Amino acid sequence: MIHNLEAEQSVIAAVLLDNDCLDVFTRLKPSHFYTPAHRTIYEAICYLTNHNVAVDLVTLSERLKNTGKLEAVGGNEYLTNLMDIIPSTVNFRHYVAILRKDETLRRLEKASAEITKSLNKPEKEFEDGHAALQYAEKLIFDISKEDERQELTKLSNELPTVMNNFDLVQHNPEALRGIRTGYTVLDSVTNGLQKGNLIIIGARPSVGKTSFAMNIALHAALKEKAKVAVFSLEMNKTELTNRAICSVARVSLSHALHGELTPEEWQRLWDANAKLQKADIFLDASGSITAAEIMRKCMRLKREHGLDLVMIDYLGLMAAPNANGRESRQEQVAANSRMMKMMAKELEIPVLLLSQLNRGIEARTGKNENDEPMLSDLRESGAIEQDADIVMFIHKPKTETQSEQNQHSRDYEAKIIIAKNRSGPTPYFKLQFIGELTTFMNPEDVSKANGVASVPVPATKVKANLPEIVPLANPSDINDVF
Repeated sequence: MIHNLEAEQSVIAAVLLDNDCLDVFTRLKPSHFYTPAHRTIYEAICYLTNHNVAVDLVTLSERLKNTGKLEAVGGNEYLTNLMDIIPSTVNFRHYVAILRKDETLRRLEKASAEITKSLNKPEKEFEDGHAALQYAEKLIFDISKEDERQELTKLSNELPTVMNNFDLVQHNPEALRGIRTGYTVLDSVTNGLQKGNLIIIGARPSVGKTSFAMNIALHAALKEKAKVAVFSLEMNKTELTNRAICSVARVSLSHALHGELTPEEWQRLWDANAKLQKADIFLDASGSITAAEIMRKCMRLKREHGLDLVMIDYLGLMAAPNANGRESRQEQVAANSRMMKMMAKELEIPVLLLSQLNRGIEARTGKNENDEPMLSDLRESGAIEQDADIVMFIHKPKTETQSEQNQHSRDYEAKIIIAKNRSGPTPYFKLQFIGELTTFMNPEDVSKANGVASVPVPATKVKANLPEIVPLANPSDINDVF
């Protein structure tokens, strides 16, 4: 297999010549050495280092002799010859880089062999070509993740960057602003959605989680010109597109689906269609998908087209990370949550992750207790709270009577509770939910909507001489990038 004997010898020789090389040397792994004798020598040197023993020809020989491995590596003669391999340690880091490169290539070579071997397995091993592709992607992904692990660095190395950021903000408050959401208070509190942040949006069913997150995603794509990926494990692409275009056009989804739009609404729908055709929004409506698959798709999307924001609806519907079924549901949710945080950090993008709340809220209702959501209401795993940088809850106040509940079931004043914010305060603010538009609006913007919930008009009055709406994209090819 791929290896460089001289580079391995030179790395060991450099350590014997200068113990200052040990810091870098001990970050290597036995697998970085292809030759068995060199792996044995590496482990002996690491043992000496861990026990605060200076590494030289004598101490190394003594350690190998005590473990009965001296002759297996070539004896004292081979160790002595190693000292003559290089005259100095000037190129030590270059030799280490060669070892790292060769080890990666060997792992790729091994993964390639495993992939080829898997293709010859019985058909029952892989239900379809997609499963085989996922297996191959996982092998390659695991290799890439191993190579991306960072080493410890001194805090002082980061100070220039931090001080420069503070200076930038001092002179320009907009310098470090993240992606705006379109919601005044939220943008003020968070300074926009920041790179690397995992943002949890939690609520009970039918309160508006999907609408709220889609409103943010649409604002990011249309106003901020962000490239947005939307993963829906609950709705199909057509349902998502229905909501998107009606929300942007400020027309009733119900009226659009029943052919009850006025000419003016049709024009707004046509204008919204033109805007969304130009937006970089990518949809994936896989019914069953794991966090690892989402991460691989996002990595590919960022590499090929760029990626600024990801929305996932929702955590509870993600497939188990492992197919063996041995993990509890809490462990599965925790693993998925953790991987989404890793994705946000490594792809340097904000991730909106929707989550259902448990029935704790309902149990508190009617008992003179606070019926507002709290962090303990996050369903199935406390790890969600731990991984999240921001946790927001959508609270729909209870109405007094059944008639009031029926009357206000579509439109209501929502309370958005920021229950956790790593980098700022945790206030609450109010938004107006317009049910027919599946849209949350700033209170100050509601009056500007100019009567968005329009009165139904018979379809026969608006069908003549109207342009036929052009679909956003063919559902079969809107997600070709994935």
